[in-house]
Amino acid sequence: MATAGYLFNERPPAGLLIAQAVGITASTYLLGGNATIAFVTIPAVMDAPSPLAAKQWARVYERAKPFGIGCSVIAAACTGFVAYNQDPASLPFKLNAAATLIIPAIMPFTVLVLKPINDKLFAKGDALALDEKAEVGVAQEETTKALIDRWTKLHLVRTAITGVGAILAIWAALDKRETGSVGGFSLQSGANRLG
Repeated sequence: MATAGYLFNERPPAGLLIAQAVGITASTYLLGGNATIAFVTIPAVMDAPSPLAAKQWARVYERAKPFGIGCSVIAAACTGFVAYNQDPASLPFKLNAAATLIIPAIMPFTVLVLKPINDKLFAKGDALALDEKAEVGVAQEETTKALIDRWTKLHLVRTAITGVGAILAIWAALDKRETGSVGGFSLQSGANRLG
C-alpha cells in the first residue's frame, strides 16, 4: 500500500493493510458473484419453462440481494477508510476514493434501473404460479423470458460497475509512487523521479 508518510522500508499500520485486503476481497468477490449470476445462473434459468424460470429468478434474486448489499457496503467502507488515511494528493487516495463511490453505486442503479423489471418479474412469478397460461396474449417483450433477458443485460452493467471499483482498489494497492528520504538523501520511484 502506498500510504503517504511511510518510507519504502516502513510498513503501514496493520489496520490499513487489513482494510485494504478486505476492501479488495469484498469488491472482487462481489464482481465474481455478479458475473456468475449473469454468465452461469441466468442462462440455466432461461432453459426452464416460464413458470419455473420466474420462480428460479426470484430465488436467485432473493439470495443474492443481501450478498450484494453486504459486499458493497464492506468494500466501500474499507476503501473509504484506506483513502481517509492517505495523502489526498496521491494517486492511491484518488483511486480508493473513486472505488469508495463507484462500488456502492450498484445500489442506486438497482433501484432506479432494475427495480421496474424486478417488479414485473415478481408479478410474473405470482401470476404464473396461479395460472401457467398467464402469458398467453402478452407482448413478446413482456414475457418472462424477455424480462429475464433484459434484466441480465442490465445486471451486466451492474457487474461492470463493481469491476471498475475492484480494479481501482487493486490499482491503488499496487501503486508505489511515493518518495522516501532520510537526512539529505532522497529516494524516488515511479513518475516522482521525473520531477
